Amino acid sequence: MKSLLKLVLGAIALAAAMNAHAGGISDTGVNAYWGSDSHGYGDVIGGSTYDIQGATISRVGNVLTIAIATSFAGHAGMDSNIVPGGIGYGDLFLAQTWNPYGSDANHVKDNDNNGTLWSYGFALDDRFSNSGGSFKLYQLNGKTNDANVLDSDYFMNCYRGSNCVYRNGQATAVNTKSNPNVSYTGMTGNWTVTANKELKFTITLASSSDLLKYSSLAMHWGETCQNDVIEGQVSLVPLPGALPLTGLGLLMLGLSRRRRFKRP
Repeated sequence: MKSLLKLVLGAIALAAAMNAHAGGISDTGVNAYWGSDSHGYGDVIGGSTYDIQGATISRVGNVLTIAIATSFAGHAGMDSNIVPGGIGYGDLFLAQTWNPYGSDANHVKDNDNNGTLWSYGFALDDRFSNSGGSFKLYQLNGKTNDANVLDSDYFMNCYRGSNCVYRNGQATAVNTKSNPNVSYTGMTGNWTVTANKELKFTITLASSSDLLKYSSLAMHWGETCQNDVIEGQVSLVPLPGALPLTGLGLLMLGLSRRRRFKRP
């Protein structure tokens, strides 16, 4: 009985290790993604509250988690004196491969017309909630981003003066309004605004989802004004904690096998 238990626990540990993957994207320093139309402000427009520091993507089994570190976490609705309703959280976009326009480190001419064609989007239920909510996973089937998304210009109906400066032409939200190019996958997830100034997105993927098959994953996220944008790609390499799990699984399997061989 003990040998069987060791065998089962070993198999579980080994399976968990083999299915745990993670990677990070930085949005700080000289190699931070800017995107086009920064209007001379560089990485961040409108002050440090809009700053994005980075993102972590992990896939453990069929659970995909994306955590975005940003000073904007908890500040949805700000600047309502400039933009009706204020600035909210944008939807999150995914693709297997990142293909930004331009060879420069900051990709200062990249936008939704010439850059990566996004394949999936997390459409938030309430982009102005500062506690979180749910989202739906949509597949984007159009041949261009314009066929699939709403860009920052759609959300920025500015008024009360000429101080409304934002990053134009960036993918901001899934266009779900009677759009034949966008299809709901039937999968939903949850997102939260954490105390650590993060937006955390978690979804359990169906076994048939392409997102389980990708060995790399590219992402795009920004506020509805896209005053700061994070883009990049991660290789879904094993988590550091997966290596001890792998060793534990192999050790327990080996011990169980050795015990069986010693029996008469």
